Amino acid sequence: MNKSYLKLLKFQATFFLLMLFFHPSSGGETVIKNILSNGVTVIFKETEGEGIIAGAVFIKGGSFEDPEGKKGLTNLTFSLLLKGSKNFSAYEINRVFEDSGGYISTSVGEEYSTIEFALRTEDFEKGMEVIKDMIFNPLFPEDKLEMEKINVIAQIKAKREEGFSYAFDQLRKEMYGGTPYQYSPLGTEEDVISITVDEVKKRWKKLMEGGRFVVALVGDMPYKDVEGYVKDVFGSIKRADYRFPVYKYEIKGKRCKTVKREGAQSTILVAYDAPDAASKDYFSMKVLNGILGSGFTSRLFQELREKRGLAYAVGSFFPTRVNMGRFIAYIGTAPEKTEESVKGIVKVIKSVEKGVSDEEVKTAKEKIIGHFLLEHQTRAKQAWYLGWFETIGLGYQMDSLYPDKINKVSRQDIYRVWKKYIPKGYRCIVVRP
Repeated sequence: MNKSYLKLLKFQATFFLLMLFFHPSSGGETVIKNILSNGVTVIFKETEGEGIIAGAVFIKGGSFEDPEGKKGLTNLTFSLLLKGSKNFSAYEINRVFEDSGGYISTSVGEEYSTIEFALRTEDFEKGMEVIKDMIFNPLFPEDKLEMEKINVIAQIKAKREEGFSYAFDQLRKEMYGGTPYQYSPLGTEEDVISITVDEVKKRWKKLMEGGRFVVALVGDMPYKDVEGYVKDVFGSIKRADYRFPVYKYEIKGKRCKTVKREGAQSTILVAYDAPDAASKDYFSMKVLNGILGSGFTSRLFQELREKRGLAYAVGSFFPTRVNMGRFIAYIGTAPEKTEESVKGIVKVIKSVEKGVSDEEVKTAKEKIIGHFLLEHQTRAKQAWYLGWFETIGLGYQMDSLYPDKINKVSRQDIYRVWKKYIPKGYRCIVVRP
């Protein structure tokens, strides 16, 4: 990459950050946290704008709680929440939010599940009525379960046709060492087929515990106008405490597995041990990931694509986890360049042993903070981040502290976190034709 292009990228990044800092924000400054008597945590931030309110309901306990032989149970349960309740059909549930210019959706990850929504403030009461009926009176209809099974199995099959998704599912088994994290939240075809309505109902009943719920709301109305509706919906959930279970599997030694499948290119993923969300090393690893694999200026991109022409796509990511953090580098390459690419990834990651430059650290921080600020431009994302930080144990306050935490990471911190985790070894998956 020539110097003029690098200067252009740097100018664009600086201009972008200035625009973010000086553009009027819809977000307020005051965040209210209220823990209901049953253990439900409510977080609220008032904003000013066009009369919109958005919410993210986090429920601790995702697919890692799916029992053996029933992988995919939590995902099916949340899919069926939107398929009808006692007083609202699936069509009516969606219409209430869509007619208000908003939406309602559900999602399931390994550690938590969510119900997310947005609508106009004038329709908030009706939206809360729908959500209350969804969570207390879900129908879980048999015919809809069978339809959802077909949809999920189609998704599982589609993932096998996409090189990266297939490789990542193979990597799960290697980097999570027999823990429940080795399964995708979608589950397996065999398990999904066997799941019954009774099992879905039991799963939802288990999830309906106050200590699991974090309800985050951001909108253009005062808390006093929101509080009553929130307590009416979530205050009746049974009281119960919840602690995330602890799973451990430390990556040690070097192990690489090759899997053959039809396709035109090879996909390579290399996973290293990394800190979990609660670790003091978490923010340092975020910056290290930015240096190694985030964007055109990263080491992996510069070395393996620009200089050596090995990559169709290359980079790294560091997903936030309550348990067993992982740093993962990836590359898509031509089959004849597979071995060279594996060695190339390992060599680039090892290069941090010689240190990182001030410019690399600065650029990585700008990208991380810039992306974080950009993500906060909607009320929906503001609500999501407040609820997410609270759910994973960092506290909603981290939403405002995050940029400062990133900025405080030093070159010494980055080297220390590299030395602590990376030299121990890795797990590697090579998917090739």
